[in-house]
Parts: sequence; structure tokens; C-alpha cells
Amino acid sequence: MEPTRHDFLKLVLVHQGHGALLTDAEERACSPGDILVVPIGQRHHLEDRNGDPMSLYIVSLQRRVLDVAALDPGRVPAGRLELDPALAGKVEGAVRRMLFEQTLDQPQSGAVVVSLALRMVAELMRIDERADAKVQGYVPAEGRGDSAARVRCYIEDLEDHFFEASNLDAAAAGLGLSRRRFTQLFREVTGASWLTYLRRLRVGHARRLLDQTSRTVLSIAFECGFEDLSTFYRAFKREVGVSPNQWRTRQRNAN
Repeated sequence: MEPTRHDFLKLVLVHQGHGALLTDAEERACSPGDILVVPIGQRHHLEDRNGDPMSLYIVSLQRRVLDVAALDPGRVPAGRLELDPALAGKVEGAVRRMLFEQTLDQPQSGAVVVSLALRMVAELMRIDERADAKVQGYVPAEGRGDSAARVRCYIEDLEDHFFEASNLDAAAAGLGLSRRRFTQLFREVTGASWLTYLRRLRVGHARRLLDQTSRTVLSIAFECGFEDLSTFYRAFKREVGVSPNQWRTRQRNAN
């Protein structure tokens, strides 16, 4: 990539591969999970390592959008950011949510994408304040009553947040339940285990993306919440019976 400048703030999530972010001031190595922040007007370029090209997701925010939100782009830390696991998870979840909203393409989707991008910037601006912060569990406001009600609310919410779910223990802890109690209630409501239900939601969305978009299998795996391709392929074949590529080819031939 040739050196370039942009009139917008550029946030880059490195999903896979290795390379470097080069500016006039420095060269910073890039690895999966890194967040790269390129200030407005900074001359830069991204360079892949030989044999291990990077897969990137880029979020761009115009100055006028930042001005409306009263966010000073000069206060966003620049370069390669080292994020704690909690913040890294939030950033990846926000990017997945943006992709999900773009796929929905509803009247409010644009506003949701912009709000997610602004929240991401705000979170990055608070990195120094998060050093001693504790990760707080999620409990839906409408489900703070009995245990079964909390689990039902969680399941309803999971329909739109399946790509953000972390693991069974975190889900149970977030609802203030033991793993055993959460597992029991979840199966009573859905008829399936947490992992099976989550896998079905993710693979179901993957099928829609494979059928309706030209996105790569790697991109679809990320958007649906899978951390690597091998896990995605195994889950997809278990649910559908064929690989993602085979299913896409079959659907296109049928149409």
C-alpha cells in the first residue's frame, strides 16, 4: 500500500495476519487483535509480512461526526494500541455489531453503526482510566427479577447479540447464577444446551450471509462470532452437513 493521508479518523482492527503500520515518525508491528489508530491527516501506510497478509476491518469517522459528538480526535491515542482483554472484546464486538447492522439494512441501521463507532472512539480515549477497572457482567434491566425471567430475557437478547457471547461461565455469572443453575434453566427454555443454541444462531446467520452477500468465508466467520476458521468450518458442517463453500455453491446453483 502506498503512503496516504485521510481527512477522517481511521481505526483499524487487525483480524488475522502480521505486518506493520508505518508513519513518518515510526514503524509499529501489527498482530491479530491489535487496534491501529491513524489520526486525521497523518501520512501512513500498512505493510504485510511476506506470506502472512493481514485481514483488516476499518472504521472511518469524518471530523464533522466527531464534532457533533463533542469528541476531540486529538485526544484519541494514536498508533498501535495494546488493549486489555475486556476492551479488546468490546471493540471486536462493536465491529461485529456494525457488520450485523449493515446486513440488516434497516432504516435505523446507519444511526446504530455511527453510534457504535463513536462509542468505540470514546472507549479508546479512556484507556488510561481503565487500568484498574473491573469487567461488569451484563444483566438485562427488564430481567432483574427471578432467575427464570433473567434467563428468558438473556435468550431474547441473544438473538441480536449471538456474535458477542463469550463463554458459558461468563453468561451465567453475568446473570448472577451458578453454571449448573443457568444450564438447567437455559435448557428448559430452549430445549438445547447453551453451546448448541449459540452455534445454531451463528451458523444460521452465516447461511444468510453466504447466500445473500459476496463476503469471504473468513469475513463471515468473524462477523458471526467465530474466532478462527477451523472452528467455524466444524460448527457449520455439524449444523448443515457440508462446508460453507459447498453450501454457498449449492445455493447459487439452485438459484
